[in-house]
Amino acid sequence: MEKDHDLISSIMPTGPETTVEIKNLPRMWLIFLKALLISPFRPNTLANNAHVSGTRIVLQNFLPDQALVDNYRTVCGFHKNNPDTIPITYLQTLFIGLLGKFIISPFFPLNPMGLIQTYQSFEQKRPVKTNEFLDLACILGGFAKKETGVETRFILDVRSGEETVWQGVSSFFTRSSAKKTPSSKKQDEIFLTKREAIPVPLGTGRRYASVSGDYNPHHLYTIFAKLFGFKKAIAHGMWSLARVTASLDREFDLHKGPAGIEASFKLPVFMPAVTALGWEQSEGEDTGPGAVNFELRDQQKGLPHLKGRLLLH
Repeated sequence: MEKDHDLISSIMPTGPETTVEIKNLPRMWLIFLKALLISPFRPNTLANNAHVSGTRIVLQNFLPDQALVDNYRTVCGFHKNNPDTIPITYLQTLFIGLLGKFIISPFFPLNPMGLIQTYQSFEQKRPVKTNEFLDLACILGGFAKKETGVETRFILDVRSGEETVWQGVSSFFTRSSAKKTPSSKKQDEIFLTKREAIPVPLGTGRRYASVSGDYNPHHLYTIFAKLFGFKKAIAHGMWSLARVTASLDREFDLHKGPAGIEASFKLPVFMPAVTALGWEQSEGEDTGPGAVNFELRDQQKGLPHLKGRLLLH
């Protein structure tokens, strides 16, 4: 994926790790309310020599809701011929509440309302069944200071018994008041082979919120999106990634074995929209024999919404 050219410093957690165990998935409306209340008292940046403590939030013995998983398949376009297997992207949704709990806790030093997701990766060690009790852990991975803000990295871990079955990394960016130094002119982009047109109907944000629990207002209605500086309601980045993954699943059978996905989120998708999925298989030292590069672009203008790659093992 893209490298950091404007990295100033990395800030890693220090000291003994603190574990916070919760009994149930948090209620997102309560998290959002608290985030609003505490945001004026949290900064949008960190000192270069800041110290942060290692922390993990844990939810044990969680059984996925079979009906919710089925609805997720419908909303995100996954086929339904494997009803007992959880889609590879669904496990990320289980961490939305844990991530919310984390960023409003005293252990998190930044403004919880300023976080924008920029990157997501996950690796499925093996297919996970809907009848498995899972242990979830959300761990602070560290911060990266950049010219225009701070990147926060969380590590997501799913275990079934003593076995790690899925791991992920979620990165979020908090913009500071600093202005970015003008960069050199970008080279013309090379588009990947277009495979499919993917419509994004009005209301996609509300439908995805109902199966993921991510009820951030700018995904729901335009009137709320404008309060956050958007001209229209925008689709969840994770819906876009899930919808792309559903198409790749039909092509490469991701539900059958180990697989990995990594993606960077680019420009928002304003609903309604029509997007274009492009992908190409590649071979080489950096990608391995089972790599598929993919991208999601605006159908008419070609502007990028999502870029990433699928790694088949």
